[in-house]
Amino acid sequence: GLAFAFGDEAVYLPLAHDYPGAPAQVSMDLALGTLKPWLERAERKKVGEDVKFDTHVLANHGVRLSGCAHDTLLESYVLEVHEKHDLAMLAQRHCGRTVLSREDVTGKGAGRIAFASLDIARATEYAAQRTDCSLSLHELLFRKIQDDDKLNFVYGKIEMPVLPVVASTIS
Repeated sequence: GLAFAFGDEAVYLPLAHDYPGAPAQVSMDLALGTLKPWLERAERKKVGEDVKFDTHVLANHGVRLSGCAHDTLLESYVLEVHEKHDLAMLAQRHCGRTVLSREDVTGKGAGRIAFASLDIARATEYAAQRTDCSLSLHELLFRKIQDDDKLNFVYGKIEMPVLPVVASTIS
């Protein structure tokens, strides 16, 4: 599925959940066909968490992600190269929030289930929570970067301009 946050609202669009009793869902082709013009428009600025990964996943479905103005993972690296950068750690460190991990919702080890087998309500809770947290983190982290001329230069003139190039080299 896909998750989006707009202001104070986060939503999840389930696309391929497959388990007994799973409700009907929009097809992947219809969803991506509908969203593709927006996802590919550079003028439509987007904030992501690990945009490099998202770019790769969408490219596998024929979508060339464009317009990524910010990446919370890169913001974190620029601010705190010595710290852990996963969303759960960032949320705890900067927002005092606990977010669900993938293991929290899918389990681990032999009992782990595929995300597609996860109940849509639980998947929605997980995806929307993480997307909302990413947007909140961006607002905090980017403000800190803007307050420091050197960090602002590294992030704005080096890291973000190189991101599309690095993302395009992932196979």
